[in-house]
Amino acid sequence: MNDTRNEYMIVLSIAFASFLARLNLYTVNVSLPTISRAFGVGTSEISQVVTSYLLVITGSLILFGKLGDRLGFKRVFIAGYVVFILGSLLCGISQGISSLIASRFVQGLGSSILLATSFAIIAQAVPKERLGWAFGINATANAIGVAAGAPLGGIIAGYLTWRLIFLINIPLGIAAVLCALRCLPSPAGPDEKSPRQPAGFDIPGAALSFLALAALLHVMNTGGEKGWTSPTILMFAAVSIVLFVIFVVWERRCGEPLLDMAMLKNGGFVFALAATTMAYMLIAGNAFLLPFYLETVKGMDSTGTGMILLIYSLIYVFVSPYAGRLSDRTDTVKLCAVAMFSGAVNTLFFAWTLRLNGLVPVVVFLAWLGFSYVFFLSPVNGLAMGFAPKGKEGTASGLLNTAINLSMVFGVAIFELVFSQSLSGSAQGGAGAASSQVPVPTLLKGFSHTYIAGGIMCLAAMVFSILVKKKPQ
Repeated sequence: MNDTRNEYMIVLSIAFASFLARLNLYTVNVSLPTISRAFGVGTSEISQVVTSYLLVITGSLILFGKLGDRLGFKRVFIAGYVVFILGSLLCGISQGISSLIASRFVQGLGSSILLATSFAIIAQAVPKERLGWAFGINATANAIGVAAGAPLGGIIAGYLTWRLIFLINIPLGIAAVLCALRCLPSPAGPDEKSPRQPAGFDIPGAALSFLALAALLHVMNTGGEKGWTSPTILMFAAVSIVLFVIFVVWERRCGEPLLDMAMLKNGGFVFALAATTMAYMLIAGNAFLLPFYLETVKGMDSTGTGMILLIYSLIYVFVSPYAGRLSDRTDTVKLCAVAMFSGAVNTLFFAWTLRLNGLVPVVVFLAWLGFSYVFFLSPVNGLAMGFAPKGKEGTASGLLNTAINLSMVFGVAIFELVFSQSLSGSAQGGAGAASSQVPVPTLLKGFSHTYIAGGIMCLAAMVFSILVKKKPQ
């Protein structure tokens, strides 16, 4: 009974960290216009408040996962909260846009540490037969953070002050630290009792991976705006490729590599990683493009759009714990494959029905999508972490979270590119064209083609799920 209670407390402590990390992305996003007016800056500068946060998270997840393996997950996890609280304080008292962007970078470091170690702590502290349940709770916390972020951020920024969006993290973070100190097991990493000194840590590998990912993110974030064949974009793409090649060569020769290359030879882990990547691409692309469809084709305002989009998150919140428990009692590989087949059929069906009048096609799509993904994301996370070698849980967690973040960037870029190209010269500027005077039939063609691409992403996730072959014992 005590073991079960301890598992609950550990999982809830980790889930709260995931909730905070996601919440702070979406609360800030909706408050950007208010912050922009407060500092008197334009969209280009204010967008860096978001991109700096995402950049440092994506670029440092592998680094902090490795640190967790070396220094012990409990102390690294708590250090992540300390950095997150400090970054939140600095954001809340920032007096200019430059200091706010720098402070968001610090806050992003804290979020990265929390996310990089969270999956690893669950994988170590919870028996494999209950991993699905544990990751279901964590996924629910993520969904709540996403669902609550936009309305909470709008209320705070609109009726109080945007600074409170950051400052509210301080008491929440302190309470979370106290809970983690009490709940998390001390031997949270293989070297917790006698950790090795980080003197031989792979600093060049960490720098190479961060710079390569940063260059890649710049390409994906600005390619649509500047043109995918522009000299600047091509230059950054080439830099990213060269840095990745150098990183791989270095890691093969390094005595204490940041990334254990042998892990990428584990077919089960790699295919689970690939399935996760393809699935998240649709989620991110849909979150980006569907609001344009609702506002330009269905004539809804931002409030109504937000309420419609809540359908997916609410279904995820209520069904996710059950889905996690189901994955513990059934064949996880088959469950993931069936869920992604369902997601593909749903997305392709929406590509055909989105031309119909009314909101029924959208409601059906979002509800069906929520049910499909709730039976995929939690199980596939447990499946991937189940393949992590003993003592490498942190590295595996960092890789999994890096893949998730990168896939979300790729998903938005691909949806934007397919939509833009489908307009056949009627308008330029990608999804931004959805707000211009483009004929509705032309827009519908663009949306339809884009969701067909989304359905193909789900089919790819289904294939990769099948290739995992078996659940690790």
